[in-house]
Amino acid sequence: MAPYTMKGPLLPLLERDFQEPGKFLVAGTSGIAVLAALLVEPPGTNLILWLLLFIPAVTAGYLYYERGLVAATVLGLACLGITALRAYPHPAIFLPFVAMVALASLASTVGHSTRERARQREAMGQGPGGAFLLRRETRTIADANQDFAELLGYAQEDLREMPASRLWLYADDRERFFFLAKPGEGSTIIETQFVGRDGGTHWFVLWGRCIDDAVISCRVSDITRYKETEAALNAEHRRLFSVLDPPPAYVTLQREDHTFRFANRAFRETFGNPEGRTCYEVQQGSRRPCRPCRGTLVFTLKSPQRWEWDHMNGNTYEVHAYPFTDTDGSNLMLQLGIDITQRVQAEEALKGFAGNLQVKNRELEVLRSQLCVVNQDLDAMVRERTADVEKLLTQKDEFISQLGHDLKTPLTPLVALMPGLLQREQDPELRRLLEIAGHNVTYMKDLVQKTLQLARMNSLYIELDLEPLNLRTELDNTLRNYTVPLKAKAIVLDNNIPPGITVRADRVLLGEIFNNLIANAVKYTENATGTIAIDAARRQDVVIVSVRDTGIGMTRDQLERAFIEFYKADASRHDLDSPGLGLTICRRIVERHGGRIWAESDGEGMGSTIIFSLEAIDEP
Repeated sequence: MAPYTMKGPLLPLLERDFQEPGKFLVAGTSGIAVLAALLVEPPGTNLILWLLLFIPAVTAGYLYYERGLVAATVLGLACLGITALRAYPHPAIFLPFVAMVALASLASTVGHSTRERARQREAMGQGPGGAFLLRRETRTIADANQDFAELLGYAQEDLREMPASRLWLYADDRERFFFLAKPGEGSTIIETQFVGRDGGTHWFVLWGRCIDDAVISCRVSDITRYKETEAALNAEHRRLFSVLDPPPAYVTLQREDHTFRFANRAFRETFGNPEGRTCYEVQQGSRRPCRPCRGTLVFTLKSPQRWEWDHMNGNTYEVHAYPFTDTDGSNLMLQLGIDITQRVQAEEALKGFAGNLQVKNRELEVLRSQLCVVNQDLDAMVRERTADVEKLLTQKDEFISQLGHDLKTPLTPLVALMPGLLQREQDPELRRLLEIAGHNVTYMKDLVQKTLQLARMNSLYIELDLEPLNLRTELDNTLRNYTVPLKAKAIVLDNNIPPGITVRADRVLLGEIFNNLIANAVKYTENATGTIAIDAARRQDVVIVSVRDTGIGMTRDQLERAFIEFYKADASRHDLDSPGLGLTICRRIVERHGGRIWAESDGEGMGSTIIFSLEAIDEP
């Protein structure tokens, strides 16, 4: 904030003209005094004449300061000369002369002080943006106008006699201002900061002029908003340059004379610091502009341009140039240069690859023709093999069906006869043998039925009779078959399925799922006591059904193998209770319905949960 001094003939603050009316008063009273000196006797000692002489002397001193002293002295000398010419020598003739000069000096001092105070008050009242008076010796505020007080948030009375350092905290600016604002010097102007009553900083242009040895008249203009805007612009300027510095591409601002207004770090690291040199000197090492100069087109056409150029180090740059206007209105060109050396090299390499690819493509065309012939032969072979596989699958299904029928035919009467034989036989040993035979016959019958059912589900040609089914109703129909067995084993079965859940499924196969899962849960319930809970919930377009029991539970290995054919979770059981196909059949049925099925368990002795999903539909 460097101060500077205004030199030259500057007018004081709005000086009022006190002289014009006094000219007539001083001249008239002086003439009367001289005339009286010529007429009265004796002029050297006449008190009335002294009074007449004192009036113009005091008036001249009060109104005209230094010139008034001269006028009073001249008047006194004139009277002294008249007295001497009239031959009235007397020692007392010098008394009025001395008194006149003394009174004129006193009046001059009083008048000058009065006029200066009037000027100061008038200057503060009329000062634009605020004005105040500073005492040089004490460096306190003598007075301040209302505008200055309002700028800093004070009342005028609060500022009187306040030390300047309380408002003007920046000592360097303050001391420099007092040093420059000396008596007899020109006006001093500085930019500095004052602190308001609320602690806020105010930027002022301070104009000061020493109007006498004791007081400096000051005016201020508030430039706080300008400084804030300037600081914001500087911050934006720094932010812009900080943004332009990191990118690997070079960014420059160039003037029309080819010199640089700005060059980012990438440019300086690649080409060196421009330091006032032109672009063709820095980038091309030449003393003449390029011909043609593409940058010139940006200035003349006022439109973006793009070009590529090769540096002497072998690198190739792609340049995008745009017209740009600086803050002072001057035309600039913004250049963005990207090193495309690797891209150019890659393009050259690609051209070579392209030639090789054309050769390869021709070779591939020949191979494609050969593959077409091979594919035609393979298609024929695949169709033949597919027909053979389908024929074998049909034969397998027919064989399993016939085998099942052949096995069921002799087993059916055996299953029917065994209970009657057991009732008639009284020999305990023979009854035990008949019971073993009956269990095996029943097991074989179940095995045949489950095997036939599994084969049927594996068939590619099975068709499902899908229809909307109320899940709770279908479960209730299945549970009727388990009323007596569940009571005999003291097992509680809870149907927790909400009434409004409807699924799209095959009625018979849905019942088969429930039959297998309930039978499986009953089989693995320890001590023939426990709870089986069946729940269901709709999740978007599917219904999730869970069958949870309090049985023996399963390990992680058993969970992974639960749905494998002929697998039994309890490997210690060999009593022919089940062929181990129930969960496998359930999986086939659920998958045919488009769902999935899985098992969960917290471990052995913690029970098991079988969960499966079916397609949900809205209730009709």
